[in-house]
Amino acid sequence: MHPSDHPVSRYAAAVVEGDLVTGELVRLACERHLVDLETGHERGLVFDCEAASMIVRFAGMIQHTTGPMAGKPLTLQPWQVFRQGSVFGWKHEETGKRRFRSTYHQVGKKNGKTTDTAVPMLFTQLFDGEAAPQGFCAATTRDQAGLLFKELKRMIRASPALSQLLKVWRNSIESPPTNGEILCLSRDGNSADGINPHFAARDELHRWSDRELAEIVTNSMLARDQSLDWAITTAGADRASICGELREYSEKVLRGDVEDDSLFAYVAEPPEDCDPGDPAAWAMGNPNLGVAFREEDFRRIYDRAAVIQGEMPNFRRLHLNLWTEGAQTWIARDVWDLMAQPFEVESLFGCEAWAAVDLSRTTDTTAIAVAIPKDGLIYLVVFTFLPEGPKGFTYRAQKEKREFIARRDAGWLEVHRGGTIDQAAIVERLEWIRAKFDLREVAFDRWGMDWISKELDRRRFPLVEHGQGYRGMSSPMKRFEERVAQKRIRHNGNPVLAWQVGNVHRVMDASENVKPDKKQSAGRIDAAVAAIMALGRAEAAEGKKKSWETVVA
Repeated sequence: MHPSDHPVSRYAAAVVEGDLVTGELVRLACERHLVDLETGHERGLVFDCEAASMIVRFAGMIQHTTGPMAGKPLTLQPWQVFRQGSVFGWKHEETGKRRFRSTYHQVGKKNGKTTDTAVPMLFTQLFDGEAAPQGFCAATTRDQAGLLFKELKRMIRASPALSQLLKVWRNSIESPPTNGEILCLSRDGNSADGINPHFAARDELHRWSDRELAEIVTNSMLARDQSLDWAITTAGADRASICGELREYSEKVLRGDVEDDSLFAYVAEPPEDCDPGDPAAWAMGNPNLGVAFREEDFRRIYDRAAVIQGEMPNFRRLHLNLWTEGAQTWIARDVWDLMAQPFEVESLFGCEAWAAVDLSRTTDTTAIAVAIPKDGLIYLVVFTFLPEGPKGFTYRAQKEKREFIARRDAGWLEVHRGGTIDQAAIVERLEWIRAKFDLREVAFDRWGMDWISKELDRRRFPLVEHGQGYRGMSSPMKRFEERVAQKRIRHNGNPVLAWQVGNVHRVMDASENVKPDKKQSAGRIDAAVAAIMALGRAEAAEGKKKSWETVVA
């Protein structure tokens, strides 16, 4: 069979051609597969059709144990074939080992995540060619880890074939043919010291709060040739979490912002601004809609949430598979990217410009944004600064965000030596801005700006104090949103600004004033805050100019 004819590829093609209703990130995962079929050999990657088919056939040895399907053989649906087949089919040509070492699967509630995870867990115990494979049902609590483990035991007992190959005990599942075993692993249960997992199932990752346990599990897998971290979850409510970080990273891999051939990601979610009552949105977050549950059942759940609005956040998270509460996206990435048309900064030299400084903690990012109105558009030129840290920039980038290195090399991130922001360098950058543009104002928040504000005042910069509470930020943020809606902003595709705009959490008070909330945002937002301030000041000045022109006329 040619790889393009395999069911994995047929599903990918159907999604890309629009024959199946899916969200954008599933489409990107399918595009990635099809592109890799064409170009993967250049990176030493091949798709092994037999290996992909083997995991699918193995699933037929498992029987459903609950619900109306109990007692019937498991048949993987096309979206499951795509995921399982992709993970086990893609290999390194030179070694024959699996390409993917880690995975992230995000689907709505009641889409068979537990049953789905049982397939690779049991397969890797029996047919992976690994000596003494260790499999772990991992979670932060013993009860959560036990959910998958109990289901595995029921599946083994229900299958004549599996019950001959695997031995079920109270606290373990043994695999005599391979000298392997499956155990539960949790922070409040048995110790994680000394583990050597070949396969780790991290179920409902959005509930994980124990970063140490997560790192122990993933780091302990490095000794195996083709270990597999299987993270599967429904959307969570806090992107500033272990799960949220992996969700963010997965999207960057799928979009091509980060290159990582070792991660497989499948994120089934509709657009964040979707109509929650639209069956197409239901299908995007629930690939098993019509299989595991009927559309009329889904409609009943939605109708209740539509009447009892307090239930709508949980409906969006559990059933639409959308992140909620403190993790609502402020501006959708696809909308922001529409304004990424490149421009030469030099072409704007001499134009009127409004600058803003957001000086964050000395160890975090600091940003200067410059807003230049021209020909009905607002051009944003944003400079972001980061101290290299006490152990050096490379260490900091590897620990926090590997893209820092590429952003620095491309000129989007300015790195200061030492452990703190070099405030003198911030002043010198503002001098450069004043030399290149007709600088009308420099807006700043007083926090942490004592020395810089005094130095700028000494140098006769046109300073304007700008608070970052509701009073100071509401009007600028609303103006910013209006210009985004009108597609009138141009940001030159600045990836650091895009990252931080994507982190922003927007809060509103009782009077409908709004502001970006740094505490609830999913990461650093200094560049976004500075851009809002700069655009707001430019817009305010433009408004005053138009009012004056109207009076004179």
